[in-house]
Amino acid sequence: MFNLKNESKKTKIFLAICCTILFSLIMISIFYYGNSTLLGNFYAPNNDDVKFIRSAWILANTGNYTYHKPPAPTVFMMPGLPYTLAFLMKIFGEFGGIVAFRIVQAVIQVLSLLLIFFIARKLFNSKTAIIAVIIDITCIAEVWIPNLVLTETFFKFFVLLLVYFSIYAIEKNQIKYYILGGLALGFAALFRPTIVTYPIIILIMWIIKKIDFKSAVKYTLSVILVFSIIMSPWWIRNYSIFHKFIPLTMATGNPMYQGTYINYNQSTKATDGLDYTNYNTKDPKLSELERNEMEIAASKYRLKNLFPKEPFKFIYWYTIGKGWIQINSPFYWKEIFGISFSASKIYHKIILLLGLLGMIIFFKNKNKNILAIVPFVTIIYFILVYLPFYTMGRYFYPAMPYLIMFSAESLGTVINYLNRVKLGTVINHRNSVTVIKN
Repeated sequence: MFNLKNESKKTKIFLAICCTILFSLIMISIFYYGNSTLLGNFYAPNNDDVKFIRSAWILANTGNYTYHKPPAPTVFMMPGLPYTLAFLMKIFGEFGGIVAFRIVQAVIQVLSLLLIFFIARKLFNSKTAIIAVIIDITCIAEVWIPNLVLTETFFKFFVLLLVYFSIYAIEKNQIKYYILGGLALGFAALFRPTIVTYPIIILIMWIIKKIDFKSAVKYTLSVILVFSIIMSPWWIRNYSIFHKFIPLTMATGNPMYQGTYINYNQSTKATDGLDYTNYNTKDPKLSELERNEMEIAASKYRLKNLFPKEPFKFIYWYTIGKGWIQINSPFYWKEIFGISFSASKIYHKIILLLGLLGMIIFFKNKNKNILAIVPFVTIIYFILVYLPFYTMGRYFYPAMPYLIMFSAESLGTVINYLNRVKLGTVINHRNSVTVIKN
């Protein structure tokens, strides 16, 4: 599953070189750029990264997990990142823990690169897997993102594990792979809750593969059990503090509310004719949970009253509009190593086009590996799951590995075609020379 024993020596050396290059670039960036890669600042916590750091500091010193309004306990963000960061701070100190966290992310990023190879090899072939690795390590975002104190690096890694285990589970019909998938699902959810509906993809594959009902129930129960074991400390903590069952977070209000503004233009609030007197979402007296409820109520109020006025605009916005915003640009917000935003965006769009071509080639192939539908549906999943909310390129980042795999497949197909054309030209040339000589 994770071995390279059947690969050639050249492939093994190639992978070792790629992993070394990626790790070295990330490490250089970590120590060269330091905290300049932060998206917010320590003195006025105004972004997720600095809020995570503040949460980890408080958690390490007091054992209290807070986010927006210290010392009030939070259920706004999943606990995976702050607890990991707090653990490292306990060992290396408040600022040393941040450096250690980034170094751990560098290791995780290299492991993700290997998973991209294993998945692409499993679904296509070693050649496509090698091309996928090349495409991935030449994305500057893959170097920049491990510098951030955000969930992307860990979340992408656990989703890659989840997809890989899912492929084996569907193929082998063995409960051990579903248990492994449940573990990956649970750990991914600890970093970002949007993955919890991923089993829908497994259901789609079960329908395609026509799995029997008894097996489906057995596998489902095994995943639920493992997932629940991983999540139970979070559930117990939430119930003991908030006295109600909170399975994930209470943080959908703000992204849902922002998402109701077409093109995120909140200036339209002054001219939309609605009365927001009862929906003061910025009231400082509101608790974290009260604000979340208020923002959800405001979202429903806006959609209920504005959708009938401009239904086609809202339908377009909640489908193509948000979908395009999500996939149009890479998650690369601060330039490093002299790589410009525009260059990164051009490369990103090349990957998009090649990925689309790869999907077309895949579905037209009569001998295709049906299991490659898993990464295809995963790409669609990450687009759809964020459409009800505020979305951006950052949220599509965990789906990029699967798009890269299809890009690699299209490039591999083109290379094979050119090689055949070249070979045919050489043969024709040799035949012509032979005829002339005769």
